Amino acid sequence: MNIDLIVFGIYLLIVATVGYFASRKESVSDDYFLAGRNLTWWIIGGSMIAANISTHHFIGMSGSAYRIGIAIASFEWLAAIALILYGKFFLPYYLKSRITTMPEFLERRFNDKVRLVYAIISLIGYIVIELAVVLYTGSLAIHSIFGLPIAYGLAILCLVGGGYTVFGGFKAVAYTDIIQVTVLILGGLTVTLLGLNQVSQLTGHGGSVVGGFQALMTSSPEKFHMVKPWNDPDLPWIGVFFGGLWLANIFYWGCNQFITQRTLAARSVWHGQMGVVFAGFLKLLVPLLVVIPGIIAFRLYAPETGLLRDVCVLEKGDLAFPTLVKQLLPVGLTGLVMAGLMGCVMSHIASMLSASSSILTFDIYKNYVNPNADNKSLIRFGRITTVLVLIAATIIGFYLRDLKAIFIYIQKYWAIAYPSVCALFLAGFFYKRATAKGALIAILVGPFWALSFTLAENAGWVPSIPFLTRAVIDFAVAILILFIFRHRGADIPAQATVDRTMPPEIAAELAAYPWYKSFNFWSLVLIGCVVALYIRFF
Repeated sequence: MNIDLIVFGIYLLIVATVGYFASRKESVSDDYFLAGRNLTWWIIGGSMIAANISTHHFIGMSGSAYRIGIAIASFEWLAAIALILYGKFFLPYYLKSRITTMPEFLERRFNDKVRLVYAIISLIGYIVIELAVVLYTGSLAIHSIFGLPIAYGLAILCLVGGGYTVFGGFKAVAYTDIIQVTVLILGGLTVTLLGLNQVSQLTGHGGSVVGGFQALMTSSPEKFHMVKPWNDPDLPWIGVFFGGLWLANIFYWGCNQFITQRTLAARSVWHGQMGVVFAGFLKLLVPLLVVIPGIIAFRLYAPETGLLRDVCVLEKGDLAFPTLVKQLLPVGLTGLVMAGLMGCVMSHIASMLSASSSILTFDIYKNYVNPNADNKSLIRFGRITTVLVLIAATIIGFYLRDLKAIFIYIQKYWAIAYPSVCALFLAGFFYKRATAKGALIAILVGPFWALSFTLAENAGWVPSIPFLTRAVIDFAVAILILFIFRHRGADIPAQATVDRTMPPEIAAELAAYPWYKSFNFWSLVLIGCVVALYIRFF
């Protein structure tokens, strides 16, 4: 255990050092908040995935896989398609207009009141739903493997993950993300391979990894179907293929500051689009790292059917991945895998902090408090707000005790807001008659309606509806409001038109790349891979 702690500690020191040296000179706000708008495609793609994956994957998604199987991978594989839509329709306009935050787009399309409401919704979600949960589950993983108290784990994540974000800015976040995602993939893959090897040995397949996967599919066939019944509480096929899951992905990858911030920092449109496609291919690998281990844990440690239930009984699915790490990995390697797990936790924390700071600085401070703030003032305010957000989320995370099905919890409560947000962004891009009045009413009424229904559902006052299905209803309500308050006259204001055409110089640059380096070609390859995976595990 001492060796594991040493390996873990060395990794934390390396990350902190890289974060410090990555950006010691931040002279203007674009340097601090958008890495000087100079990120290349491989940094963008790797950073997007490092920010996306955290303990709500390794703890929450593995736990969901333990319960319901590979179907939970729909959140990953359909995200690859959503990334293509984002890169094709949203990203070029964002880069051309040089916006800094997602609420800023809503002000340009509608007005400052819509921008402010979305900024507040984003901050609440980042602090209460995302940051607090990630801090708690990260400290829970440290406690499960190293035995450190929850408070100690929170302190480690707070000081290291928050430290280099406060002082280094977004460039430090992006560059440390490359380390995080590399160790993350190696660590997750190690656990998967060792787990499959263990299943193979116990089922008489001689220790073959391929044999272990075949044995897993044979012994637990119910875990290897992507399509669930229409009334499944978590993943009804209607909600997955025709409803809320698409809205969740459009919101997460196209309207969500802490993810889009990486693409806003792209060196060019080509680098931004290719970074998005690269992230899509990495998303295809995520189930191998987090979903398959959850099914392995079920096969090995389930209370009644587990092959090793006499050695360890797993009563709670959300402990599937930490249990595999603790039971299967040798001394030293446990510390390395935990480093990978904590790496993605810190990346997620850093990304959330950077996004929250950007919104507070540009959408609230510069827009309402100090419109004439200079670069020095913006960076100073950004650092102060980063610290305050981190403290608030850490306190909330400490009081999270009885969360069950963490990954579903996050998705369910984000579903209160994202249907209305998606309606606003889609209408902003594609419906010229959408008005600022309709947008403001929709973004206020939509979440209020969804939250009221959720509370009534929890109290048993109304019938339960799968949240992915209900998200479609919430989306329809917002669209209806936008339609009711549409422009009715013949003349449509210029502000209602989003010009997505590319300037000639950018169009010429994109056309200069050969077909095998084009966004469209690799998008088609990615779509083909997703379709093949669904056919294989239908």
